[in-house]
Amino acid sequence: QIALTEEYDGAKIELGKQAKKTMRSLLDCEATKVPKGLKAKLRPYQLRGYEWMYKNARIGFGSVIADDMGLGKTLQVITTLLKLKEDGQFKKQKALVIVPTTLLTNWDKEIRKFAPDLNAHIYHGPGRKLAPLKAADILLTTYGVARTETAKLQKQKWILLAIDEAQNIKNPATAQTKAIKKIKASVKIAMSGTPVENRLSEYWSIFDFTNKGYLGSLSKFKKDFAKPIEVDRDQNQLDLFKKNNRTFYHASVKI
Repeated sequence: QIALTEEYDGAKIELGKQAKKTMRSLLDCEATKVPKGLKAKLRPYQLRGYEWMYKNARIGFGSVIADDMGLGKTLQVITTLLKLKEDGQFKKQKALVIVPTTLLTNWDKEIRKFAPDLNAHIYHGPGRKLAPLKAADILLTTYGVARTETAKLQKQKWILLAIDEAQNIKNPATAQTKAIKKIKASVKIAMSGTPVENRLSEYWSIFDFTNKGYLGSLSKFKKDFAKPIEVDRDQNQLDLFKKNNRTFYHASVKI
């Protein structure tokens, strides 16, 4: 955060040449080839979103993708998943995708349409079993199943966990939010067209999922950002908030 904002406790910080070089290597998106098996042509902003998510995943950062509905968040995530498969990342560990029940069929159709090389196992409904996951790349399930079978999903080693309609975990106090956050994965992606509906604490909860600890505790976040921005209309803290988060948050319309 100090390197991103070039500020510490209100004092300006100047990065040395080596520090700047290191930050550029971490943050700058490199041109990344679209997976060979992708059956779609990405629009320029979708390509940028894919390159950004893939870069973050490669170095272990989580991502919040917040494009509006209809701008292809699902396609960008599917492209990232396919690239990880082509990199050989799913040989030992699998990806878990959690979606609302109403989107389960849509996700399955889009994977089959745009990335037929990705093998997704739907874990939902009576008689569901995890055994077929051994031959699959992705486990596709719902918030309801993930909430009731958290312990079972925790036992798996996930290389990536993506959640669609991430506003489902906007309230940090609910049982569903706590359950989803218990599932461990090397990299996490949150998809939401509305990461902030009413309060910045909703954004904190989603960001706490993707990059746990980065924004500190909820009480500290409220003190440092939520209250100054929402109540005091502090422009300096708003600017600081944006600088802190720009690396891990992507939207066609910037925050």
